[in-house]
Formats: sequence, structure tokens, C-alpha cells
Amino acid sequence: MKPSHGYEILQDIEEKTAGAWRPGPGSIYPMLKKLVSKGYIKSESPKRVKTSQRIYQITPKGKIHIQKIKKIFTNAGQRWGLLARIFVEMLEPADLAKFFVDASKNQFDIARESIESKLNLIPLVDAEFMLKEYSLNLQRQLDWSNKILGGFQNTNPVRAEAKIRSK
Repeated sequence: MKPSHGYEILQDIEEKTAGAWRPGPGSIYPMLKKLVSKGYIKSESPKRVKTSQRIYQITPKGKIHIQKIKKIFTNAGQRWGLLARIFVEMLEPADLAKFFVDASKNQFDIARESIESKLNLIPLVDAEFMLKEYSLNLQRQLDWSNKILGGFQNTNPVRAEAKIRSK
């Protein structure tokens, strides 16, 4: 976490969420102000230039706070999966294919990026375990999708499409 201007933080959030969250100045600056007031970050003006722009940097107190809340993020994936079920229920059948394909791709991208970015920091035995579990889950998904696809081959195509649409 390098010292950054508020605008850089906005851009970073937008980039890391692939545009899914584009916070505006009206939302990010109040959050930064609150973090400063709690002592989690500090705010400084560049010394060389007279400007209203501030540079924000995490403090030791902020680093300690991050360590405390990491447990919340550890379980975030499970919670997100449970919330995703609600979103799927709200989707129209015509939108399910795009949602399904996008979600699968995003899930893979997140898994790959997170493992690759931390691979050199993870003990080899843990990395092997994670990747084997991930492979087993992929195999289960592949087996399931092949079973469903096999059922389509044994069914009249018009009837199979109607069956899919009725679910």
C-alpha cells in the first residue's frame, strides 16, 4: 500500500473491480476523512507544491486494524456465494447464460490472480493443497456439466430447450 492521492485511490478501486465499483469523490473523500479521524491513515500535503491535493498513507494503527479485520475477508467468498443465490433467483431466464458465463470467468480470474500473486508467500504444502482442492472442484463441475450435456443429446432438441426454459 503505497502513499496515494484520493484520485489514485478512486482509479485503483475502479481498475481492481473492472469498473463494477466506480466510487465518486463524494463517497471516497468522506471515507478517507473518517479513516484519518480514526488514525488508520494519515493525510499530508505535498511539501514541494502548494496544493489542496492530499497524499494518504496507512499508519501503524491502520496496519494493526487491517490485521484484525482480515478474518472477515477470509469468509467473504463463502458469504458472497450465499448472496449470489439471491441474485440468481432475481434473474430472468434469458439473462442466466450471461450471468453464468461471466461469473465462471470472474471466479477463475480471481482464483488465478490471488494464487499467482501470493504463491511465493505460501508454504509449498499449502499451495499444493489449495490447487488440488481447486482441481477437485473443477472436476466436479466438469462431471456435472458433462452429465447435463449428455442428457441433452438423448432428448429431442426442441423439447430440451423447452425443458431448460421452464426451469
